[in-house]
Amino acid sequence: MHSTSSTDGLNQVPFSVEDPDYQGLELDLISPCEKHDMASERLVAFEGTDTGRRFLACAQPEGENCGFVEWVDHQWPPTMQNALLKLWAMVEDSKSARMNDNLESALTIHHLTEEKNNPEANYDKSELVADMKAEMAKKDAESKKLNQKYQLLRSPGLASASVARLAAAVKPPLP
Repeated sequence: MHSTSSTDGLNQVPFSVEDPDYQGLELDLISPCEKHDMASERLVAFEGTDTGRRFLACAQPEGENCGFVEWVDHQWPPTMQNALLKLWAMVEDSKSARMNDNLESALTIHHLTEEKNNPEANYDKSELVADMKAEMAKKDAESKKLNQKYQLLRSPGLASASVARLAAAVKPPLP
């Protein structure tokens, strides 16, 4: 086992996760917490390059904890440590992106609430909506005209008559 303990409070017990196969107080080992002379707590690390490593730690609550840590498992090989660092970096990136999304959503909600509560902004919006409806009406009229021309060109009899009229209008009559 690898022991690191501190009476000056510089060492801190790593963040840990519950593991039903490895938890509780360690009564069989000779390594009690040095300051409190009590049985150590069995924990599994859940941070950084120590993720998954088992350790014994001072069983006192956070404010009274002396920082006693004794590792049961050896350090992970460097390749495993690099993989763990990469995974934790991905977790932090994901948290950051999620926080940015939440901030953007909150800002959007804030702006929408301000617009709802400000009648002058609603008036400006109603003018904007009226302008957009007028523009859409123009576009619909243009679309109908184009659709009529398309239908005209689609029917063979009408199309040939239209072409003949256009040709007559473009060509001067022969002498």
